[in-house]
Amino acid sequence: MITRIVDTLHFAPSSASRLVQAADLVVFMHNRIESTLPDADKRAVAVNESLWRRIEKRIEHRYCWNPWMHKGPA
Repeated sequence: MITRIVDTLHFAPSSASRLVQAADLVVFMHNRIESTLPDADKRAVAVNESLWRRIEKRIEHRYCWNPWMHKGPA
């Protein structure tokens, strides 16, 4: 049972909210950094890492909750 959600979950396109856009950007950049292949273009890697350094200091945690793998209270 999920006990820590204050309101109903709403799914919306990121164009509808600057905060949703910001969250999408952070998730996109995190995924891009984590999934970069070793043979990726070094210039792209450098730019991505530079962008991530600007974002990373504002991230509280990088935990991803997977409800299908979770065993226990939320």
